[in-house]
Amino acid sequence: MSSKQGQFVKRRPWTPESEREFTGNAIQRAPAACQAALREYALWLEEERGLGPGSITLRVASARSFACAVTKDEATVAAAFGKLKARGVEEFFVSYCRDHGPGGRRSMQATMRLFLGFAANRGWSAIALTQAVPSLRTYGLRDVPKGASEEDIGRLLRSLSADGVSTRDRAIVLLLVGYGVRRGQVTALQLEDLDWRERTIRFAPHKGGKEVRHTLTPAVAAALAGYLRHERPPSDSRCVFLRSRAPHLPLNPSAVTQMIHARLERLGVGGMPRGPHTLRHAFATRLLRSGQPLKSIADLLGHRSLSATAIYAKVDHPRLFEVAVEWPEVLS
Repeated sequence: MSSKQGQFVKRRPWTPESEREFTGNAIQRAPAACQAALREYALWLEEERGLGPGSITLRVASARSFACAVTKDEATVAAAFGKLKARGVEEFFVSYCRDHGPGGRRSMQATMRLFLGFAANRGWSAIALTQAVPSLRTYGLRDVPKGASEEDIGRLLRSLSADGVSTRDRAIVLLLVGYGVRRGQVTALQLEDLDWRERTIRFAPHKGGKEVRHTLTPAVAAALAGYLRHERPPSDSRCVFLRSRAPHLPLNPSAVTQMIHARLERLGVGGMPRGPHTLRHAFATRLLRSGQPLKSIADLLGHRSLSATAIYAKVDHPRLFEVAVEWPEVLS
């Protein structure tokens, strides 16, 4: 439920179709000169780049700001980008960065390069303009992962035995805590990913990572079996987790975030992010402190890039030397 002028408005359930409709409405709010190009861009992102509806929404929103700023008084985006020079690209990005933080800057940088590539593909501008987007200075391993403490994890697990906790939510929490997977891997879980005979569970690759297989622990197996037998709505979908309310569509990743955030907030956990990723960080930190080699942790997290796991060594100073021993290329 969301509040609007003192009244509560029921939110529509998320579906790929509702996301596309949301993107279409956002395009309609753009100046008339930009709308046709933004619709074409959204279609290009889906058909040529293979982006999902949620990613397209984010890219179109950023591209709208860029395209509208460049187009100004021109009749069409094509005409405006035909006159665009490298200096104009730089000036827009510098101006945007003054009012936005690191995350917003990185997102706009990626969007500008993507939209300029799209414009070049349509013959509106030269492909060389993609190189005019300024680079951002970043520092490798600059952040320390923030994961829930073992005490908070224990409180979260104990709260699952309370009355009123659905078997679906119990299973999801156990998957996140026990295997350190991403929320998208949980919602993408298919019935065939559960091998009951071999007692294994498979998580599909996510964000360019690798497939991960784990042993089904008794607690996770019991929670999944309970959900599938007694709570999961009848459906033709092969996704394990479905919405509890009709229409019983596959569960949206944002619903997992909302559930974990609400449970941690109810427990009074503070001073850190309360989303599912904090459980992934806690999983990696727990493995590191138990003596697991960093290469093994990378495999369990599904990382392809060794540097993606090296950051966890920062939480355990005595073992920082392992980065140099196991992955010398990270420090070269």
